[in-house]
Amino acid sequence: MRKFILYITVFTLVLTIGCTQIPKSEETGLGPEGYEGIASTEEIKKENSSLKEELEKIKTEFEVLEENYLRLVKNNESIISKLEETESKLEIISSEDIPEFKSEETDKDSIVSYLNDTSKLIDDSIKGIEIISSGESVVFRTLGYGEEYSQIFIWDEGENEPVLIDGAVIEKGGSYEWLGKYILIKNKDKNKVLDIENKKITGSFDEPQKLQLLEGTSAILLKDKDNNFVLYDFINDNSKQINLDNNKYTDFDLRNNIIVFSGAYVENDVEYEIRASIALDKLIEAFDTEGSEEAESEEIEDSV
Repeated sequence: MRKFILYITVFTLVLTIGCTQIPKSEETGLGPEGYEGIASTEEIKKENSSLKEELEKIKTEFEVLEENYLRLVKNNESIISKLEETESKLEIISSEDIPEFKSEETDKDSIVSYLNDTSKLIDDSIKGIEIISSGESVVFRTLGYGEEYSQIFIWDEGENEPVLIDGAVIEKGGSYEWLGKYILIKNKDKNKVLDIENKKITGSFDEPQKLQLLEGTSAILLKDKDNNFVLYDFINDNSKQINLDNNKYTDFDLRNNIIVFSGAYVENDVEYEIRASIALDKLIEAFDTEGSEEAESEEIEDSV
């Protein structure tokens, strides 16, 4: 009887142990069946890495497309600019009136190149473009256009078009020369001074027999058509006559900052040569003195 009871007890114990269930997780609340279909941490990392690589690839492709687009836009703008510039040059070539100049490239070298290229295209002996100066500004003139034979322009860096200088006209047969930092326009009956910095004609006077710029000033010493010696300030447009006998004195020279006037006269059948001199600074000082129409000649010494 005891033996039977023992077997039943052991069998019951084994059966009970074999049927015990695993409890749910305390952290997630899921049992083993709840984890079916959920990827492992390594799989998630691998998937994220793959997505990141795909995103970088798309980003790179987009940047390439953007660069290509910007390059095409720039090329189109360049083509349009060149077409407009070519059209401008063709208009200049065919124009009978004063032409209009225009360039998208506004640095000094490009402006000079534009003018030179246009000039080469003008196959006409009575028309042309001449560059006078390419210093701080590009100064040039047209030849054979419009009613005036030659018109001066000034073109600054950074500007698409030059400035036509009103009154800066050189007649056919006229010329120009440098007067310090200014340009002296010499026409048949009238001379003009072009102030490049301020882009305007700043003074005019009748064609003299001789003139000399007084360095460091805006004044010139000239011998006018009536043989008078005159100091003329072309910036302030005023003048003063030097008190000398123009029947005796006929010439002047600048020597070591001294103005020397010279001439000759005849008396009692004897010819005399004469000299008169004045220091340049004294002459300028006399010129700057207000209230006098004539420069004083006290500093001038005569010699026979």
